[in-house]
Amino acid sequence: MLKTNTVLPAYLLLLSSPSFASVIAYDMFNSNSQGLIEHSNPYEQQFNSEQDGFEKYRVGVSATIPNSLLDTSLTTANDSLGIVNTQNDTNTFFGVTDVANPNNPSGSTQAVWHFNIAGFTLNSISIAMAAMGDFESSDIFSFAYSIDAAPVSALFSSVVDEQSDQSYRLANGNQQVLNDPLLVNNQRLNNQFQTLEQSLNGSGSVFSLYFNATQNSGAEAFAFRDIVISGDANLPAQVPEPTSIWLVLLGLSALIVRKAVGKP
Repeated sequence: MLKTNTVLPAYLLLLSSPSFASVIAYDMFNSNSQGLIEHSNPYEQQFNSEQDGFEKYRVGVSATIPNSLLDTSLTTANDSLGIVNTQNDTNTFFGVTDVANPNNPSGSTQAVWHFNIAGFTLNSISIAMAAMGDFESSDIFSFAYSIDAAPVSALFSSVVDEQSDQSYRLANGNQQVLNDPLLVNNQRLNNQFQTLEQSLNGSGSVFSLYFNATQNSGAEAFAFRDIVISGDANLPAQVPEPTSIWLVLLGLSALIVRKAVGKP
């Protein structure tokens, strides 16, 4: 009889190959993008005040950046609010602060990204986020997506914990404790970027990412970067013709099995 502990020849394991998720597209990853078809933001450079913002920024490149988004504590003694360290962080980020202003009375905003995902099945999306301020329940930050203009599905959404506080550490080591911190998908945020990930499923040609924000104070800051979409390549099913080497290997396999069952 065939022995139950018979080990299959190692080369037979080559008949199956595992699938590994790979990066399909990204934006604001080390200030670079890949697979980005279009980014639209009707609120870019539309606010009269330099302290109001809803757009991409980069230290040393952007003409102005709202103070609440910048951690200048290493050079400004009284700085007590900020996310991006102006002394060592020059990568692109998307910043939000005081979007309810005379140029946008509703306080609601939206930016959209369209990525090329043709030839892939989606696996996940990750975004690095940070926030600092005394938020209110009316402050809402959310991400949603659709594939090829299908109905929109939620990805990440925020809530404000009005029953607790949060300790934030600035670049100079000082700590600031503020009430009512922001949580995204139950993850409590601080002023250090942390990556949040969400599973995806589906395939198509265009992945659309929607970011919505409703917020009404210059003493509250939200920022994100490192949008990364991962998935598996859709490889066509192929049945290769047997080559001479495979015929030899299969013959050896048959011989091993015959010896295992005691046949000459």
